[in-house]
Amino acid sequence: MNRLIMIFAFLASNILLSACSETFKSANVDEVNALNQDEGDLAYSLFDVNKHKLNKLVCDPMGSGETQLMKGLKAELYYTNGKNYDRVQDYFDKGIKAQFELFYSQLNVPTRLFQKGFPTQTGELVKDDDGNELNEYFALKFNTVLKLKEDDKEGLYEFAVLSDDGTLIKYKDETGNMKILVNNDGDHPTKLGCSTTTIEMTRQTELYVEVEYYQGPRYHISLVPLWRHIEGNREKENLCGKYGNSLYFDYNNNSEPQQAYLDLINREWKVWDLENFHLPSDEEINPCHEGETATIKDLRADSNLDGGFYIRWSTDIPTTSQLRIINKDNGEESITDSDNILRTEHSIFLTKLKPGNNYSIQAISISETYGKTISSSIDLTP
Repeated sequence: MNRLIMIFAFLASNILLSACSETFKSANVDEVNALNQDEGDLAYSLFDVNKHKLNKLVCDPMGSGETQLMKGLKAELYYTNGKNYDRVQDYFDKGIKAQFELFYSQLNVPTRLFQKGFPTQTGELVKDDDGNELNEYFALKFNTVLKLKEDDKEGLYEFAVLSDDGTLIKYKDETGNMKILVNNDGDHPTKLGCSTTTIEMTRQTELYVEVEYYQGPRYHISLVPLWRHIEGNREKENLCGKYGNSLYFDYNNNSEPQQAYLDLINREWKVWDLENFHLPSDEEINPCHEGETATIKDLRADSNLDGGFYIRWSTDIPTTSQLRIINKDNGEESITDSDNILRTEHSIFLTKLKPGNNYSIQAISISETYGKTISSSIDLTP
């Protein structure tokens, strides 16, 4: 309900804006100004597309599943430039926070190789300060709100996690303090860490959870949070503390579940489901959700006598208007701000491009259901 109120409040504030053009400065390229040109009937997006620029957005890099608009996890990424630590907190305290936003649909990563790193929505890979792609010596801090889905039972739950390497699962108690629920920290192959306490879950429970995970030396990763509804007396799980990269999954055979994992499932352990993950209150949507996407047509640049350029294009459905601008001479990249107006005819006026520099320009159009389209590029030399 609170998120719906926020969305309608955002829409109401947008309606009060003037329909005239506005000037925006592109991030990281101070010299470039972008002026949105209004044409035709106007409507406003329910969501601020400037909050999550696509060149700073990483979506489900571990490939967990389909992303829903109002559900999932938000994550922060830290790296150490190749230095290894054996506690997840050391990665946060001594590492460097990457200036990117990560969103996940769920956490369910059986033991497998991890080599592709963290690609942004514009296709670039996140790198450390030495230019290395991040597939080792990184940490992730996930935030989500855990709720029962319709067919989950109410009652006491115990928790566990399979991970390679270390993981802490923390929760916010009734006093607002974060407490460790599962401690599976340290360098190790895929290992089952188990909680020593239980939590009462009802249909009304909204359990704020942080999952803190780090990956030391490559290549294997694993991160599978689990829980189990307790019926009657609590039985100790005999696999707690047991580890091995081939014990639970066969990473050489598409992460095929092994008998130890099947035994956990037979003892009524369940992986946290996609429907259990809800976004924290500071996020109104999961920007990695893919709604209806537009087709971009007729991208072109028209010069102006004042030295600027009109970048124009059309879409088959109403979308917002942004440009991705890359200075090919120095590598600077930016995405212009949008006025969050939905259009089918788009025109952005660019000024103060550096004379003699070579630019690559792409149009970005985001629909009212948050489908994202990036055009092919055109080259521009002022």
